[in-house]
Amino acid sequence: MALPLKTSLLPPHASESGSCACLRVRADLPPAVTLSDGCLLVAPGLESVAGGSSVEEWRVDGPGHAAREGPVHLLEHADVLFAAWHQPDDPLADNAYQAYLNLFQAIRARGFPHPIRIWNYFSRIHGDECGLERYQSFCIGRGKALDELGVTEESMPAATAIGTRAAGLFVYLIAARNPGQAIENPRQVSAYRYPEQYSPESPAFARATRIETDLGPQLLLSGTASITGHESRHIGDCAAQTREILANLDALHATAGPDVPPPAWLRVYLRRPEDQPEVAAILALHYPRPPALHWVYGDVCRRELLVEIEGVHARTA
Repeated sequence: MALPLKTSLLPPHASESGSCACLRVRADLPPAVTLSDGCLLVAPGLESVAGGSSVEEWRVDGPGHAAREGPVHLLEHADVLFAAWHQPDDPLADNAYQAYLNLFQAIRARGFPHPIRIWNYFSRIHGDECGLERYQSFCIGRGKALDELGVTEESMPAATAIGTRAAGLFVYLIAARNPGQAIENPRQVSAYRYPEQYSPESPAFARATRIETDLGPQLLLSGTASITGHESRHIGDCAAQTREILANLDALHATAGPDVPPPAWLRVYLRRPEDQPEVAAILALHYPRPPALHWVYGDVCRRELLVEIEGVHARTA
């Protein structure tokens, strides 16, 4: 079934999309989740770089029904469900477990058992929690919930996990009645097959998810870093890391199929905001028709990685 799902990056003060049900993600606002009948607004503590703030919007034509189920905010459309969970991030393993348990139970209860895209944001990603790096604790909590829910790692969709400077754990997603198609990268080991040196519990996500929409195929790109096989590449060299990321993104595009359009928009997470001009120049050379870009500060899950890119290949009209 083709989903009536559209996506774009909008100016920061864009008005709401009329009779659409939409998920909007805003940087540069105090961390919060707000919900109305027409819009689920998530401000997950992101900070734009160089004044380049944008609003990420996912929308479906027609009304949406807003609801709360404990800490889960829901906006339900006939074909798509948007859901968000926001609570403190300490202790992170316990709260990641609770977030995934609550979210999956809520979407299943409403007949949307298949997440097609998930985002995760929390503070101090490289900090310590019970002798583990906090990203590892997050993976352990998520993995425990998925085990209890009977969700296999291979059935997980595209996802992002980024460290912010704002306290709190945000997990939000888009869910559908039918699954998307998981796309893996032939240049990389699947994340759920990483060796234990990275975490006692492997990450659980696909490198990308392909879905069919009324405007044609969309390719939802996970946060993608300078990793080939399972190893980080080009330590300390942001330009070389960016080129490696683009090679990974091109491989995903090729694997997803020749009918998949170019990227509509990309979000670039920078550990060092001063790298933005160099990364921008590389992206401009790589894409003949540059996609819309949103630049934000963000800590990538491995300390040695300086940049990560996510986004979506889609037709916008």
